[in-house]
Amino acid sequence: MGRNLVIPDIHGCYKTFDELIDKINLQKDDNLYLLGDYIDRGTDSSKVLDKIMLLSENFNVFPLLGNHEYDIIKAQEEYDTDAFYLFVKRLIKSPELLDENKQIIKKYYDFMKNLPYYYEVGNFILVHGGIDFSNENIFENKYALLSLRLFDNKVPADFDRIIVHGHNPTKIDEIRQKINSKSKVISLDNGCVYNKPHKSFNYMQLGNLCCFNLDTYELILQKNIEI
Repeated sequence: MGRNLVIPDIHGCYKTFDELIDKINLQKDDNLYLLGDYIDRGTDSSKVLDKIMLLSENFNVFPLLGNHEYDIIKAQEEYDTDAFYLFVKRLIKSPELLDENKQIIKKYYDFMKNLPYYYEVGNFILVHGGIDFSNENIFENKYALLSLRLFDNKVPADFDRIIVHGHNPTKIDEIRQKINSKSKVISLDNGCVYNKPHKSFNYMQLGNLCCFNLDTYELILQKNIEI
């Protein structure tokens, strides 16, 4: 049996992601789970998607849907062509994802459109955002799975599974504390893309792409190396 490894929000940081894959020395019998948000904010969204698809041809790779993939798919369905192009160019900042008709290149569209919302791996639940415990079926609220934040205090006391998620940039000290204490909720998003002064985040506690080993609780970090 190989390792069960989890990597959260890559956000277009291709060089950092590529370096982390080398660092973890991915093997054929490993299972690599990716928690969504492969695109946007960073400069190489298309390269990140290409890397994931290439890895999937040779390794056991299980990517999830993130809210940014969901948003670009919905925008193409709802906006007119020019408005969609501006959305991708100015907000997603990834015009290279589009073809000559200003639509998402088919291989990227097909990849993102078919991503699942969650995985169950042993005693772990892997999601991008969070879980709505107000529903009897905790997987029913798809919006929560993609976009919920700060739900730790909503987890029932008798809930006996561990939720690993991304989506919410979390200080590296807090990530380590949650892992070391084997918390019921572990955020792995260290805001890889935030490696410079930012109006909302303390970038000194951010800027790493994390890889978490579900079997050993080892945390492997790769500092942002984008230019």
